[in-house]
Amino acid sequence: MIKCYQCGCERCVKSGFMQGQQRYKCKECGYNFVNKPRRGHSQATIAFAVWLNISGMSQRRIARLIGVSPVAVRKWIKSFALKNAPKPVPPEGSVAIVELEEMWHFLEKSSTKSRSGKLFVVIQDNSLPGNAGIVIGPR
Repeated sequence: MIKCYQCGCERCVKSGFMQGQQRYKCKECGYNFVNKPRRGHSQATIAFAVWLNISGMSQRRIARLIGVSPVAVRKWIKSFALKNAPKPVPPEGSVAIVELEEMWHFLEKSSTKSRSGKLFVVIQDNSLPGNAGIVIGPR
């Protein structure tokens, strides 16, 4: 029996053809669809990839293991984080700590190739709300 992809109902009727394939319409929700496998990977595969990333495996290694591009793995992890991770809120009256690890790796890799400069920390004064990392190039 044909099931609706939208609501899962089995009350579907034929509704013409689309590019040579039989089209169906759900009697419950009115959704039109063609009965063929959906593109993409299953939710179990995506959840497994996210779990591997949380466990410490790199996104590139996960992509090779599953057989997809690293960009796809990155999108899966990002969508999971946007849906499930709480937005970080610094406590009132305290200083928020920001990790500059990604910037540091970028500077370390590109300093020999493009001579981009070094990382400096600016001392806080009354005009700045907190500490800031600034990249200063050579003169």
